[in-house]
Amino acid sequence: MAYKKKTREDYQKEVQALTDKMETQLASHFVSQESIKEHLDFMSRFHRYSTRNMLLIEEQFQGARAVGSYAYWEKQGVQVQKGEKGIKIFVPSPVTFIKRDTDWVAWKDATKTEQKRAKEGALPTRKAMYYKIGHVFEYTQTDAREKGLEVSELFASYHRNGSLREAETFRRALNGIAETQDVKILDQPLNELGTAKGCFYPELNAIALNPRNSDIENVTVLIHELAHANLHNVERNEERGIELNPHEKEFQAEMVAYTVAAHFGFSTDEFSLSYLANWTQGRNLRDKEDLLYEVHQTSGHFIREIHTSLEHEQVLEREASPLKMIEHIENVAQITDQRMPLAERLERIMQHTPEDVGAYLTSIAKQDTQQDFSSFNEPMMLVHRATDFFEPFAKANDRDFDEHETVAYTLVIPGEEPISQHFRILDDASGPLHHILKTEVVSKKTEQVLEKAWYDEMISTEDRDLEKVRQSVTRHFNVPEQDFRSR
Repeated sequence: MAYKKKTREDYQKEVQALTDKMETQLASHFVSQESIKEHLDFMSRFHRYSTRNMLLIEEQFQGARAVGSYAYWEKQGVQVQKGEKGIKIFVPSPVTFIKRDTDWVAWKDATKTEQKRAKEGALPTRKAMYYKIGHVFEYTQTDAREKGLEVSELFASYHRNGSLREAETFRRALNGIAETQDVKILDQPLNELGTAKGCFYPELNAIALNPRNSDIENVTVLIHELAHANLHNVERNEERGIELNPHEKEFQAEMVAYTVAAHFGFSTDEFSLSYLANWTQGRNLRDKEDLLYEVHQTSGHFIREIHTSLEHEQVLEREASPLKMIEHIENVAQITDQRMPLAERLERIMQHTPEDVGAYLTSIAKQDTQQDFSSFNEPMMLVHRATDFFEPFAKANDRDFDEHETVAYTLVIPGEEPISQHFRILDDASGPLHHILKTEVVSKKTEQVLEKAWYDEMISTEDRDLEKVRQSVTRHFNVPEQDFRSR
């Protein structure tokens, strides 16, 4: 059967049908407190998608945890299962128009001459945003589970352990958000808060927390108050053009706090969205969409900022602990067999995160040798699996390597960051020095220092070999030492 190409009208009808679905889904959320919480739980997982696309995904695939395009899954080494139907979403499609006399024509419909003149600025242009329909697929529609890939691995989810130390880490992340928003967190409230857990002072752009709160409580309360600071400051109120009443402000702040808390696994049992009925009374669908849009934008922003801060702290923690860095990189590269040869481990890491190879070798060097790099006063090098300690560079470099060997080394130059690399003798270099010069990983000055050290070592080696020959000759042939020297 011949395939009938869709017309522009067909596409418009399809987009309108999706829009109607989105509006139906939106209206269903404002029926009860339970339904809005279900939606906020969904929002916490799909904060990277627009409000409308999030509603479409939710309507078409209930319980979705993570979605990606066909190309995304392929990039992860995951295949969409045969026969699975894609989830329709809106995809932004900007179109450039060129002015032709009194009409505007799309760039693709313009002549080559018109396009050339438009690039030169001789013809006016303007851009318009249209939406076409794209497709994404949910995690369970792929073979990711069969391949042992969890959602957390594919989408870098952060898992809490509920410890006090972790609460402090989240608190530092939230303090960072306050700083970027120029919000001051007061040491004490300006007045007695009673049972209220926090307060936002719009005129001061400041937040106060109730000193009676626990450390865990302060995390969710601070999210709530930061939402007020983001959504209900003086400047934002003026931009909005209307003044939200206290019920509306509280409802928005509580929704943001709930969404962020749900994303990071904080308990949401105590959250109350009792302002739902008050806010929705007399409000139309557009008002409700605007409400959710602002909540979605703010909660998404908070989630991304917190993730960035937490990941930064994790990196610092791993860098301070070589063993943690090794475990992290091996986990990402799915290395579970501790007996796997180093060359195979490096190959596996190269397949997953090649940028981590240097950190991996450096961490192994720190962990295995337990030597203090800062105490080195000359270039020192460890040839992995050759010795258990660092040696002066020239001595470490003076080895006979098998032509099929993979050589891994860590070089420490005093006052500089360690350099860790690996190479194959047959393909890349004859030894570490040759590889260092070939990859240009050190300055020209350092290259000269290393080359001189290696030259001095070769001269010293030749002198030692000559001395061995002399001793052998004088011993076996009973030649007086002065006669040997004269010859």
